[in-house]
Amino acid sequence: MPNITIRDIPDVLYQDIKKLAEQERRSVNSQIIHGISEYMTRKKSAHRLIDEIKELRSSIDVKGFEPSQEDLKKRVEEGRL
Repeated sequence: MPNITIRDIPDVLYQDIKKLAEQERRSVNSQIIHGISEYMTRKKSAHRLIDEIKELRSSIDVKGFEPSQEDLKKRVEEGRL
């Protein structure tokens, strides 16, 4: 397994990580790995969601769809937009 050295961690950040590690009964090293893993999982999920939205948008034919201001206002009031 590769090793990484992280330098110049701000004291405040280190203290936050250390405190969270204690609360979650992890070492500081394990807490950092856990935090990076969570971040990457969220990033991947966000990218997948964006890709799915782009794919869905490209599959919808919206040519000629121009709702009136009144229709948009009504939808907003109904909580549909």
